Amino acid sequence: MVADAGDEPALPADAAQRLHERLKVCARTAPALAVALSGGVDSRFLCLALQRAGLSFIALHACGPHVPEEESRSAVRWAEARGLRLETVPFSPLALPGVADGSRERCYACKKGLVAALRQRLAACGLPDALLCDGSNADDLQAHRPGLRALREAGVASPLAEAGIRKADLRRLGAAWGLEDPDQTARPCLLTRLAYGCRPEASTLRRLAEAESALAALSDADGHPVLGDFRLRLCPQPLLQHERPTASHLEQLRHILKATGFWPCDFRQTARISGFFD
Repeated sequence: MVADAGDEPALPADAAQRLHERLKVCARTAPALAVALSGGVDSRFLCLALQRAGLSFIALHACGPHVPEEESRSAVRWAEARGLRLETVPFSPLALPGVADGSRERCYACKKGLVAALRQRLAACGLPDALLCDGSNADDLQAHRPGLRALREAGVASPLAEAGIRKADLRRLGAAWGLEDPDQTARPCLLTRLAYGCRPEASTLRRLAEAESALAALSDADGHPVLGDFRLRLCPQPLLQHERPTASHLEQLRHILKATGFWPCDFRQTARISGFFD
């Protein structure tokens, strides 16, 4: 059992066993397994758990204008380093009804289109009946996640959530199992930076990715991220939500935001950085 971290709830002693059993059930009930690999800690942990269980699977990474190119490159590098069979799947949701108009159901529409694209690639790989799995965890079931409905309707399995694995569980299990960067900060897709009603444009999303990459690279004298966790949002005016005070770094922040076209920008310090507009 992994030692407690700070004041986090204790990791259930049977968490790893419950997950192992859930993965075995998935393997028994499907001719093949596939994982939607975003490159975030959840989907990477799921791939690692499948490897540890001795189960074969194919990983699918969707790349498109709503996913920063840096994140796609990182996902591909990680999969290659782990020896995974990986297929990259080009996918753009920007013209889909519900996404193009910035609907509150855009995540649902995007996930529905994404699953269809992933299944098309699986069919092309000779795996039309593979069980597609995603990295949703038990905490996600308690949050505002319109996309989860699309996954359920499409028959996508969420082994981590089904086994009751929370984010804290998978981070600590991941650390114990040698998962790279188990404390990786969540970075939802770029569409979540846009207020509902905003029409997504590829050029805007590219600038958002560029700005957030530069902002994430800022560190203080002790090597800590200047902003902590953060999101650069368009409401539709730019708003930078951040965990840490910014007074001593305003000039650096202004330079980045101005260079990427998000100046003037409002700043809001908050302890909780939501992944979505809700």
